[in-house]
Amino acid sequence: MKNKQLLTIFLVVFMDLLGFGIILPLLPYIGEKYGANPFIIGLLTASYSLFQLISSPILGRLSDRYGRKKLLILSQAGSTIGYLIMATSATLPMLFISRIIDGATGGNISIAQAYISDITTKNNRAKAMGFIGAAFGLGFIFGPAIGGFLSAWSFQAPAYFAACVSFITVISTLVFLDETVDVKKASMNERKKYSIRELNTILHAYSIRLFIVVFFTLNFAFSILQGNFALWTEYSYGFGPRQTGTLFTYIGIISVIMQLRVLPYILQRFGEKKLFVFSPLILSAGLILLVFSTHPILLIIPITLIPIGNAIANPVIQALATENVPPYDYGVILGILMSSGSLGRIGGPIFGGYLFETFNKDIPFILSSIIMLGVYLYLKRHYRTIT
Repeated sequence: MKNKQLLTIFLVVFMDLLGFGIILPLLPYIGEKYGANPFIIGLLTASYSLFQLISSPILGRLSDRYGRKKLLILSQAGSTIGYLIMATSATLPMLFISRIIDGATGGNISIAQAYISDITTKNNRAKAMGFIGAAFGLGFIFGPAIGGFLSAWSFQAPAYFAACVSFITVISTLVFLDETVDVKKASMNERKKYSIRELNTILHAYSIRLFIVVFFTLNFAFSILQGNFALWTEYSYGFGPRQTGTLFTYIGIISVIMQLRVLPYILQRFGEKKLFVFSPLILSAGLILLVFSTHPILLIIPITLIPIGNAIANPVIQALATENVPPYDYGVILGILMSSGSLGRIGGPIFGGYLFETFNKDIPFILSSIIMLGVYLYLKRHYRTIT
Protein backbone atom coordinates (compact mmCIF):
# COMPACT_ATOMS: atom_id res chain seq x y z
CA MET A 1 0.00 0.00 0.00
CA LYS A 2 1.36 3.39 -1.04
CA ASN A 3 1.00 5.73 1.95
CA LYS A 4 1.32 8.95 -0.09
CA GLN A 5 -1.49 7.92 -2.43
CA LEU A 6 -3.63 6.72 0.47
CA LEU A 7 -3.18 10.02 2.33
CA THR A 8 -4.03 11.99 -0.81
CA ILE A 9 -7.24 10.05 -1.50
CA PHE A 10 -8.12 10.33 2.22
CA LEU A 11 -7.87 14.12 2.02
CA VAL A 12 -9.83 14.23 -1.24
CA VAL A 13 -12.70 12.17 0.24
CA PHE A 14 -12.62 14.20 3.46
CA MET A 15 -13.02 17.47 1.57
CA ASP A 16 -15.76 15.95 -0.59
CA LEU A 17 -17.71 14.90 2.50
CA LEU A 18 -16.95 18.19 4.24
CA GLY A 19 -18.86 20.01 1.48
CA PHE A 20 -21.70 17.49 1.73
CA GLY A 21 -21.78 17.81 5.53
CA ILE A 22 -21.92 21.60 5.32
CA ILE A 23 -25.08 21.53 3.19
CA LEU A 24 -27.06 18.52 4.45
CA PRO A 25 -28.27 19.90 7.85
CA LEU A 26 -29.25 23.20 6.23
CA LEU A 27 -31.41 21.74 3.43
CA PRO A 28 -34.68 21.80 5.43
CA TYR A 29 -34.19 25.48 6.27
CA ILE A 30 -33.19 26.39 2.71
CA GLY A 31 -36.22 24.49 1.40
CA GLU A 32 -38.54 26.28 3.81
CA LYS A 33 -37.19 29.58 2.50
CA TYR A 34 -38.72 28.68 -0.87
CA GLY A 35 -42.01 27.49 0.64
CA ALA A 36 -41.33 23.74 0.65
CA ASN A 37 -43.41 21.59 3.02
CA PRO A 38 -41.94 18.59 4.93
CA PHE A 39 -42.82 16.16 2.12
CA ILE A 40 -41.10 18.31 -0.52
CA ILE A 41 -38.09 18.70 1.78
CA GLY A 42 -37.97 14.90 2.06
CA LEU A 43 -37.98 14.65 -1.74
CA LEU A 44 -35.23 17.26 -1.90
CA THR A 45 -33.08 15.18 0.44
CA ALA A 46 -33.89 11.92 -1.36
CA SER A 47 -33.12 13.38 -4.81
CA TYR A 48 -29.39 13.35 -4.00
CA SER A 49 -29.37 9.67 -3.02
CA LEU A 50 -31.62 8.71 -5.96
CA PHE A 51 -29.25 10.15 -8.55
CA GLN A 52 -26.23 8.83 -6.67
CA LEU A 53 -27.83 5.39 -6.90
CA ILE A 54 -28.07 5.73 -10.68
CA SER A 55 -24.65 7.27 -11.23
CA SER A 56 -22.41 5.17 -8.96
CA PRO A 57 -22.04 2.07 -11.17
CA ILE A 58 -21.82 4.22 -14.31
CA LEU A 59 -19.03 6.41 -12.93
CA GLY A 60 -17.33 3.34 -11.50
CA ARG A 61 -17.36 1.57 -14.87
CA LEU A 62 -16.16 4.70 -16.70
CA SER A 63 -13.27 4.94 -14.23
CA ASP A 64 -12.37 1.33 -15.07
CA ARG A 65 -12.06 2.31 -18.70
CA TYR A 66 -10.81 5.91 -18.73
CA GLY A 67 -8.97 6.13 -15.40
CA ARG A 68 -9.81 6.98 -11.77
CA LYS A 69 -8.18 10.41 -11.83
CA LYS A 70 -10.13 11.74 -14.83
CA LEU A 71 -13.48 10.63 -13.46
CA LEU A 72 -12.71 11.95 -9.98
CA ILE A 73 -11.93 15.38 -11.44
CA LEU A 74 -15.07 15.31 -13.59
CA SER A 75 -17.33 14.32 -10.70
CA GLN A 76 -15.78 16.83 -8.29
CA ALA A 77 -16.29 19.58 -10.86
CA GLY A 78 -19.94 18.54 -11.05
CA SER A 79 -20.29 18.91 -7.29
CA THR A 80 -18.74 22.39 -7.50
CA ILE A 81 -21.32 23.38 -10.12
CA GLY A 82 -24.13 21.94 -7.99
CA TYR A 83 -23.11 24.00 -4.96
CA LEU A 84 -22.80 27.16 -7.08
CA ILE A 85 -26.32 26.63 -8.45
CA MET A 86 -27.58 26.23 -4.88
CA ALA A 87 -25.83 29.45 -3.81
CA THR A 88 -27.35 31.43 -6.68
CA SER A 89 -30.77 29.73 -6.88
CA ALA A 90 -33.87 31.83 -6.42
CA THR A 91 -36.52 29.13 -6.88
CA LEU A 92 -37.31 25.66 -5.55
CA PRO A 93 -36.79 23.95 -8.97
CA MET A 94 -33.26 25.39 -9.14
CA LEU A 95 -32.61 23.99 -5.66
CA PHE A 96 -33.71 20.55 -6.91
CA ILE A 97 -31.42 20.89 -9.94
CA SER A 98 -28.47 21.65 -7.67
CA ARG A 99 -29.08 18.51 -5.58
CA ILE A 100 -29.64 16.34 -8.67
CA ILE A 101 -26.34 17.48 -10.21
CA ASP A 102 -24.48 16.91 -6.95
CA GLY A 103 -26.10 13.49 -6.52
CA ALA A 104 -25.33 12.44 -10.09
CA THR A 105 -21.66 13.30 -9.55
CA GLY A 106 -21.69 12.05 -5.94
CA GLY A 107 -20.93 8.55 -7.19
CA ASN A 108 -17.29 9.58 -7.02
CA ILE A 109 -17.05 7.79 -3.67
CA SER A 110 -17.14 4.48 -5.56
CA ILE A 111 -14.25 5.77 -7.70
CA ALA A 112 -12.25 6.65 -4.57
CA GLN A 113 -12.90 3.15 -3.22
CA ALA A 114 -11.82 1.63 -6.54
CA TYR A 115 -8.64 3.72 -6.31
CA ILE A 116 -8.00 2.26 -2.86
CA SER A 117 -8.53 -1.24 -4.28
CA ASP A 118 -5.97 -0.46 -7.00
CA ILE A 119 -3.21 0.44 -4.53
CA THR A 120 -3.88 -2.21 -1.86
CA THR A 121 -3.66 -5.97 -1.54
CA LYS A 122 -6.33 -8.29 -0.19
CA ASN A 123 -4.52 -8.35 3.15
CA ASN A 124 -4.65 -4.60 3.83
CA ARG A 125 -7.68 -3.50 1.79
CA ALA A 126 -10.20 -3.47 4.65
CA LYS A 127 -7.83 -1.36 6.75
CA ALA A 128 -7.48 1.13 3.89
CA MET A 129 -11.24 1.21 3.35
CA GLY A 130 -11.48 2.09 7.04
CA PHE A 131 -9.40 5.20 6.29
CA ILE A 132 -12.03 6.23 3.74
CA GLY A 133 -14.73 5.62 6.34
CA ALA A 134 -12.83 7.84 8.76
CA ALA A 135 -12.78 10.59 6.12
CA PHE A 136 -16.58 10.25 5.97
CA GLY A 137 -16.82 10.62 9.74
CA LEU A 138 -14.55 13.65 9.87
CA GLY A 139 -16.53 15.33 7.08
CA PHE A 140 -19.73 14.87 9.06
CA ILE A 141 -18.13 16.11 12.27
CA PHE A 142 -16.76 19.38 10.87
CA GLY A 143 -19.20 20.00 8.01
CA PRO A 144 -22.38 20.70 10.02
CA ALA A 145 -20.46 22.91 12.47
CA ILE A 146 -19.04 25.02 9.62
CA GLY A 147 -22.41 25.17 7.86
CA GLY A 148 -24.17 26.28 11.03
CA PHE A 149 -21.57 28.96 11.67
CA LEU A 150 -21.72 30.36 8.12
CA SER A 151 -25.53 30.28 8.01
CA ALA A 152 -25.53 33.11 10.56
CA TRP A 153 -24.71 35.39 7.60
CA SER A 154 -26.93 33.74 4.98
CA PHE A 155 -27.84 30.37 3.49
CA GLN A 156 -25.82 31.31 0.42
CA ALA A 157 -22.58 31.54 2.42
CA PRO A 158 -22.36 27.80 3.27
CA ALA A 159 -23.14 26.89 -0.36
CA TYR A 160 -20.37 29.16 -1.65
CA PHE A 161 -17.97 27.74 0.93
CA ALA A 162 -18.89 24.17 -0.08
CA ALA A 163 -18.27 25.12 -3.73
CA CYS A 164 -14.81 26.43 -2.79
CA VAL A 165 -14.02 23.24 -0.86
CA SER A 166 -15.17 21.12 -3.81
CA PHE A 167 -13.06 23.15 -6.23
CA ILE A 168 -10.01 22.62 -3.98
CA THR A 169 -10.57 18.85 -4.30
CA VAL A 170 -10.46 19.25 -8.09
CA ILE A 171 -7.09 21.00 -7.87
CA SER A 172 -5.79 18.52 -5.27
CA THR A 173 -6.72 15.55 -7.42
CA LEU A 174 -5.23 17.15 -10.52
CA VAL A 175 -1.91 17.99 -8.84
CA PHE A 176 -1.30 15.30 -6.23
CA LEU A 177 -3.11 12.13 -7.32
CA ASP A 178 -1.41 9.63 -9.64
CA GLU A 179 -3.41 7.56 -12.12
CA THR A 180 -3.66 3.86 -11.22
CA VAL A 181 -5.39 2.52 -14.34
CA ASP A 182 -3.56 1.56 -17.52
CA VAL A 183 -5.98 3.47 -19.77
CA LYS A 184 -4.59 2.06 -23.03
CA LYS A 185 -4.95 -1.50 -21.80
CA ALA A 186 -8.38 -0.80 -20.29
CA SER A 187 -9.74 0.73 -23.49
CA MET A 188 -8.86 -2.46 -25.35
CA ASN A 189 -10.96 -4.54 -22.97
CA GLU A 190 -14.36 -5.02 -24.63
CA ARG A 191 -15.97 -5.85 -21.30
CA LYS A 192 -15.69 -2.23 -20.36
CA LYS A 193 -18.65 -1.18 -22.51
CA TYR A 194 -21.30 -0.21 -19.99
CA SER A 195 -24.79 -1.73 -20.27
CA ILE A 196 -27.52 -3.22 -18.09
CA ARG A 197 -26.75 -6.62 -19.62
CA GLU A 198 -23.12 -6.24 -18.54
CA LEU A 199 -24.19 -5.42 -14.97
CA ASN A 200 -26.28 -8.60 -14.91
CA THR A 201 -23.31 -10.60 -16.23
CA ILE A 202 -21.04 -9.16 -13.54
CA LEU A 203 -23.51 -9.96 -10.77
CA HIS A 204 -23.56 -13.59 -11.90
CA ALA A 205 -19.82 -13.79 -12.51
CA TYR A 206 -18.74 -12.70 -9.03
CA SER A 207 -20.11 -13.81 -5.66
CA ILE A 208 -21.16 -10.35 -4.50
CA ARG A 209 -24.95 -10.62 -4.25
CA LEU A 210 -24.72 -11.41 -0.52
CA PHE A 211 -22.58 -8.31 0.07
CA ILE A 212 -25.03 -6.16 -1.92
CA VAL A 213 -28.01 -7.35 0.14
CA VAL A 214 -26.19 -6.94 3.47
CA PHE A 215 -24.88 -3.50 2.48
CA PHE A 216 -28.42 -2.43 1.54
CA THR A 217 -29.91 -3.63 4.85
CA LEU A 218 -27.11 -2.00 6.88
CA ASN A 219 -27.68 1.35 5.20
CA PHE A 220 -31.45 0.92 5.42
CA ALA A 221 -31.31 0.32 9.17
CA PHE A 222 -28.71 3.02 9.84
CA SER A 223 -30.63 5.61 7.79
CA ILE A 224 -33.78 4.89 9.79
CA LEU A 225 -31.75 6.06 12.78
CA GLN A 226 -30.37 9.11 10.95
CA GLY A 227 -33.77 10.13 9.61
CA ASN A 228 -35.71 9.78 12.87
CA PHE A 229 -33.19 10.23 15.69
CA ALA A 230 -33.74 13.99 16.06
CA LEU A 231 -37.52 13.54 16.36
CA TRP A 232 -37.05 10.59 18.71
CA THR A 233 -34.82 12.58 21.09
CA GLU A 234 -37.28 15.48 20.96
CA TYR A 235 -40.23 13.23 21.85
CA SER A 236 -38.27 11.23 24.45
CA TYR A 237 -36.28 13.93 26.25
CA GLY A 238 -37.35 17.28 24.81
CA PHE A 239 -33.95 17.71 23.11
CA GLY A 240 -33.42 20.50 20.60
CA PRO A 241 -31.00 20.88 17.67
CA ARG A 242 -28.01 21.64 19.91
CA GLN A 243 -28.32 18.53 22.08
CA THR A 244 -29.07 16.24 19.14
CA GLY A 245 -26.24 17.77 17.12
CA THR A 246 -23.88 17.00 19.99
CA LEU A 247 -25.01 13.36 19.93
CA PHE A 248 -24.39 13.12 16.18
CA THR A 249 -20.94 14.65 16.69
CA TYR A 250 -20.20 11.98 19.30
CA ILE A 251 -21.31 9.27 16.86
CA GLY A 252 -18.97 10.72 14.25
CA ILE A 253 -16.04 10.80 16.68
CA ILE A 254 -16.57 7.16 17.68
CA SER A 255 -16.73 6.19 14.01
CA VAL A 256 -13.44 7.95 13.23
CA ILE A 257 -11.64 6.41 16.24
CA MET A 258 -12.91 2.97 15.30
CA GLN A 259 -11.80 3.12 11.69
CA LEU A 260 -8.44 4.81 12.23
CA ARG A 261 -7.25 3.17 15.45
CA VAL A 262 -9.33 0.12 16.39
CA LEU A 263 -10.21 -1.49 13.04
CA PRO A 264 -6.59 -2.28 12.01
CA TYR A 265 -6.07 -4.13 15.31
CA ILE A 266 -9.28 -6.17 15.28
CA LEU A 267 -8.80 -7.03 11.60
CA GLN A 268 -5.47 -8.60 12.48
CA ARG A 269 -6.97 -10.32 15.53
CA PHE A 270 -10.24 -11.70 14.08
CA GLY A 271 -10.11 -11.40 10.28
CA GLU A 272 -12.58 -9.93 7.81
CA LYS A 273 -15.11 -12.79 7.72
CA LYS A 274 -15.71 -12.86 11.48
CA LEU A 275 -16.10 -9.09 11.63
CA PHE A 276 -18.49 -9.21 8.66
CA VAL A 277 -20.68 -11.72 10.51
CA PHE A 278 -20.68 -10.05 13.93
CA SER A 279 -21.02 -6.38 12.95
CA PRO A 280 -24.81 -6.66 12.31
CA LEU A 281 -25.22 -8.10 15.83
CA ILE A 282 -23.48 -5.04 17.32
CA LEU A 283 -25.78 -2.76 15.31
CA SER A 284 -28.83 -4.76 16.40
CA ALA A 285 -27.85 -4.44 20.07
CA GLY A 286 -27.31 -0.70 19.75
CA LEU A 287 -30.64 -0.09 18.01
CA ILE A 288 -32.72 -2.07 20.51
CA LEU A 289 -30.95 -0.46 23.48
CA LEU A 290 -32.12 2.94 22.21
CA VAL A 291 -35.66 1.88 23.04
CA PHE A 292 -34.69 1.02 26.61
CA SER A 293 -32.78 4.27 27.19
CA THR A 294 -35.27 5.71 29.66
CA HIS A 295 -32.81 8.41 30.77
CA PRO A 296 -30.54 10.55 28.55
CA ILE A 297 -27.41 9.26 30.31
CA LEU A 298 -28.25 5.74 29.13
CA LEU A 299 -27.96 6.89 25.50
CA ILE A 300 -24.19 6.64 25.75
CA ILE A 301 -24.37 2.84 25.37
CA PRO A 302 -26.46 2.60 22.14
CA ILE A 303 -24.87 5.60 20.44
CA THR A 304 -21.48 3.98 21.08
CA LEU A 305 -22.46 0.52 19.83
CA ILE A 306 -24.19 1.76 16.66
CA PRO A 307 -21.20 3.61 15.14
CA ILE A 308 -18.91 0.75 16.20
CA GLY A 309 -21.02 -1.77 14.28
CA ASN A 310 -21.33 0.54 11.29
CA ALA A 311 -17.61 1.42 11.27
CA ILE A 312 -16.67 -2.26 11.21
CA ALA A 313 -19.23 -3.40 8.65
CA ASN A 314 -18.75 -0.87 5.84
CA PRO A 315 -15.01 -1.21 5.11
CA VAL A 316 -15.08 -4.98 5.62
CA ILE A 317 -17.93 -5.41 3.11
CA GLN A 318 -16.19 -3.16 0.57
CA ALA A 319 -12.98 -5.16 0.93
CA LEU A 320 -14.66 -8.57 0.71
CA ALA A 321 -16.71 -7.53 -2.33
CA THR A 322 -13.52 -6.87 -4.34
CA GLU A 323 -11.53 -9.83 -3.03
CA ASN A 324 -12.20 -12.15 -5.99
CA VAL A 325 -12.67 -9.43 -8.61
CA PRO A 326 -10.07 -8.47 -11.27
CA PRO A 327 -8.80 -4.86 -11.06
CA TYR A 328 -10.54 -3.82 -14.28
CA ASP A 329 -13.92 -4.41 -12.57
CA TYR A 330 -13.23 -2.71 -9.22
CA GLY A 331 -15.02 0.49 -10.24
CA VAL A 332 -18.26 -1.07 -11.41
CA ILE A 333 -18.40 -3.57 -8.51
CA LEU A 334 -17.97 -0.85 -5.89
CA GLY A 335 -20.38 1.36 -7.85
CA ILE A 336 -23.06 -1.34 -7.64
CA LEU A 337 -22.35 -1.71 -3.93
CA MET A 338 -22.67 2.05 -3.37
CA SER A 339 -25.94 2.06 -5.32
CA SER A 340 -27.38 -0.57 -2.99
CA GLY A 341 -26.35 1.66 -0.06
CA SER A 342 -28.01 4.67 -1.71
CA LEU A 343 -31.21 2.66 -2.16
CA GLY A 344 -31.15 1.86 1.56
CA ARG A 345 -30.62 5.53 2.40
CA ILE A 346 -33.61 6.49 0.23
CA GLY A 347 -36.01 3.93 1.66
CA GLY A 348 -34.87 3.93 5.30
CA PRO A 349 -35.88 7.48 6.34
CA ILE A 350 -39.18 7.30 4.41
CA PHE A 351 -40.18 3.93 5.88
CA GLY A 352 -38.93 4.87 9.35
CA GLY A 353 -40.87 8.14 9.23
CA TYR A 354 -44.04 6.27 8.26
CA LEU A 355 -43.64 3.86 11.20
CA PHE A 356 -42.85 6.75 13.55
CA GLU A 357 -46.01 8.64 12.58
CA THR A 358 -48.35 5.63 12.20
CA PHE A 359 -47.38 3.60 15.27
CA ASN A 360 -44.99 5.16 17.81
CA LYS A 361 -41.49 6.57 18.15
CA ASP A 362 -39.85 3.25 19.12
CA ILE A 363 -41.14 0.99 16.32
CA PRO A 364 -38.58 2.13 13.68
CA PHE A 365 -35.66 1.18 15.92
CA ILE A 366 -37.23 -2.10 17.03
CA LEU A 367 -37.76 -3.10 13.40
CA SER A 368 -34.22 -2.06 12.44
CA SER A 369 -32.83 -4.12 15.31
CA ILE A 370 -34.83 -7.18 14.22
CA ILE A 371 -33.59 -6.79 10.63
CA MET A 372 -29.97 -6.62 11.76
CA LEU A 373 -30.44 -9.60 14.07
CA GLY A 374 -31.86 -11.56 11.13
CA VAL A 375 -28.83 -10.63 9.00
CA TYR A 376 -26.49 -11.79 11.77
CA LEU A 377 -28.28 -15.14 12.19
CA TYR A 378 -28.23 -15.74 8.44
CA LEU A 379 -24.51 -14.93 8.13
CA LYS A 380 -23.67 -17.08 11.15
CA ARG A 381 -25.54 -20.02 9.67
CA HIS A 382 -23.85 -19.64 6.27
CA TYR A 383 -20.41 -18.66 7.59
CA ARG A 384 -18.53 -21.39 5.72
CA THR A 385 -19.98 -20.35 2.34
CA ILE A 386 -18.91 -16.70 2.61
CA THR A 387 -16.07 -16.10 0.14
